[in-house]
Amino acid sequence: MVYGDLRDAKIPNKLTYPAAIAGLALHLAWGLSDADISAWVTFKDSLFGFLLAFGVLFAGFLFGGIGGGDVKACGAMGALVGLTTSCYGLLYMMLVGGAMALSIAIWKGKLWRTLRTTWRFFFSALIPGLKVEMPKEENSDKFPLGVAIALGFAWAIVEEGWLNAQPLIDLGI
Repeated sequence: MVYGDLRDAKIPNKLTYPAAIAGLALHLAWGLSDADISAWVTFKDSLFGFLLAFGVLFAGFLFGGIGGGDVKACGAMGALVGLTTSCYGLLYMMLVGGAMALSIAIWKGKLWRTLRTTWRFFFSALIPGLKVEMPKEENSDKFPLGVAIALGFAWAIVEEGWLNAQPLIDLGI
């Protein structure tokens, strides 16, 4: 996923669709194999993880800022890890993505222009009655969101699964 996003700026369907189906199937199989957990509970956790991760990025896709491959990849990650880890994965994806975007803006010498454009967009979008100033796509730099998705979800998986640690930012879930 990361390699394809960096090389071609595309995340192929031949990765995202099987990963989403595998996540749902693995959670269902896990529930069927464990006498203490219902198969419906584990499947539902995977399905809600998919819907949350897919839905959050789909909102960005509707505004034109996110590619369809990124949306499907994030949904697949949600199906693989379940609902709780998806919440943290999305949070960490946003943190990593923000750091990447800031780094790209600094590297290209566009920090102040980017901050000004972002401020104007949010200000105009949040104040009723103002015409929303959408950023122009031609002024935007390409951004490998697949990298931020992979790193954010990896962070959540390691933190929750392997380290069994207190989350960096506790969402109370």
